[in-house]
Amino acid sequence: MPLTERESTERTALIGVVTCGAGLLLIVISVIFSNSLVQMADLFNSFLQFVAIGLSWLTLRTLRKDNRALFNYGLGKIENIASLFIGGFMLISVLIMTALIGYRLMHLVRIHGFGVWLGIACTLVFGSINAWLWVKSLRHKRLAPSPIVDAQCRLFAVKTVSNFCMFATFVLSLSLDYRWTLYLDPLASGITVGFMIQSAWKLTRHSIHDLLDRSLEEPLQILINRQLAAFFDQYTALDGVRSRYSGQNVFIEIFLGFDPRRPLAEIQETIDAIRRNLEAEIPHAEVLVIPRAHSAPSAR
Repeated sequence: MPLTERESTERTALIGVVTCGAGLLLIVISVIFSNSLVQMADLFNSFLQFVAIGLSWLTLRTLRKDNRALFNYGLGKIENIASLFIGGFMLISVLIMTALIGYRLMHLVRIHGFGVWLGIACTLVFGSINAWLWVKSLRHKRLAPSPIVDAQCRLFAVKTVSNFCMFATFVLSLSLDYRWTLYLDPLASGITVGFMIQSAWKLTRHSIHDLLDRSLEEPLQILINRQLAAFFDQYTALDGVRSRYSGQNVFIEIFLGFDPRRPLAEIQETIDAIRRNLEAEIPHAEVLVIPRAHSAPSAR
């Protein structure tokens, strides 16, 4: 039986958990036998990423068991909460790595030892795996966008960039014997930090907005207005439109007034047409049209 998109996303997260766990053990060994700041920074980053990916996987498992009997609007908000925590983990990594970069710039040393060779092997293998997981996450995001999938994309992207920077640093440091190569280690860490700051900021900002029941973006609002305009002669009053996100789900409530002299069956046909059209145009939308009696003002 083929996997659903959510099950496929959950499997990608589980692969990420296993990969991060295995990579974390090897990075610990590599740090012990080397003198690399970028590896030490990657150790903290890998630990926090392991926690974050684990949180993503647990969240996706919880969403698969979504209990609408207990949570009427679903468990979409848990995706935003998880994304907020992942953004927080990234910010913690940024603080740790910034402190390590400042220390290394004041105490420049040349990386060496068996740990560097182990690091080259680890970054090559796990960098390829993380790049593959990044591509898979981007595919999941394109097919079924949601906050937790976006968080996964950013995590794997940060890890891929970090692995690439580490690999380049190790190869250049071992191949060249110039003083400027001493700055490669903190420079590579700085590039990773910059990428993490951008990802953490976007994750945190979007998660907070959605937790505060952010309304739909302007392009989606235009779709709603277009449908209301198409049925303009079918209702007598527009009392308001409310919309909000809950994970990947979109909830839209439209309050309309109808002529009380019209048969209920005709009003229901209009309501069903508006609902069907909007749910067809807006992915993962749940539309509710709330009618009320409203007499049209008489023409003079």
